[in-house]
Amino acid sequence: MTLAWSESVDLDLYVTDPAQETVYFANSSTGTGGKLERDVACSGVAAAKPGGMLSESIRWERPPSGRYRVGVDFMEGCGSSTAEVTFRVAVDVGGRRKERVGKVAKGRFDPVVIEFDVPGELNDSRAVR
Repeated sequence: MTLAWSESVDLDLYVTDPAQETVYFANSSTGTGGKLERDVACSGVAAAKPGGMLSESIRWERPPSGRYRVGVDFMEGCGSSTAEVTFRVAVDVGGRRKERVGKVAKGRFDPVVIEFDVPGELNDSRAVR
C-alpha cells in the first residue's frame, strides 16, 4: 500500500489487517508480517523538494487472507497553513492495482479510505504493497 501527496505536511498511512492489528508509525510491524517500509515526518517534509511527491508505504510479504482497511490521517501541518490535502492511495494485490484519490482535512483521521480482500491462495506466493 502506498500513500502519496504533494503538500508540505505530514500525512500518515494506516492499514488494519484481518487480525485487526494496525500498521502505522507507532506500530511499524504486525504479527501477520505487515511492515511500515517508509514513513514521512515533518523532518522528511522539510528535506523534500518543494512541490515534490511525498509517500509512505506498508507491505506484507505473505499476507493473510481476509479483509484489509486503509486509512489516512493528516497528522501535522509542519509549519504550513494548509488545511486540506489531496492524496492518492494505491494498493497492489497479486498483480492487480486499486487506487483512490481523496482529500483529508487537518486534524482529521479517515479510517477507511479503501478496503480490499486478499484471497486465501495469495498468501503463499505474492506480496501485498
